[in-house]
Amino acid sequence: MAFSYSQLTPITTIASSAGAVYTNPATTTTYVRTIVIHNTNTTAETVTLYNVPDSTGSVGTAGITNQFYKQEVAADSTVILEFAVPGIMLEDTNDTIQASTTTASKVTIQITGGTE
Repeated sequence: MAFSYSQLTPITTIASSAGAVYTNPATTTTYVRTIVIHNTNTTAETVTLYNVPDSTGSVGTAGITNQFYKQEVAADSTVILEFAVPGIMLEDTNDTIQASTTTASKVTIQITGGTE
């Protein structure tokens, strides 16, 4: 399969407990290159991101051992995370990028990258 660079997720809101915002499909390697986070709330929100490996073929559990980002995002602010080539690699079916925030549905996320 040829490499294809695109939007991996549409803009979506983040829940207050960790959950998948991108799940790697079967027979695909995904390269996460950019994550855009926007806080729509009137107060700061703490956003946490996880790179969660699959758990024997099923979606794994987010935790401190797979956390790669945790920051307070100011009210009405945008954070852009860019990852050097090749990016965050998701190689197995059901590898995920998971996210959580202080208040559900107040922070949006969009992920771009490539697949092959």
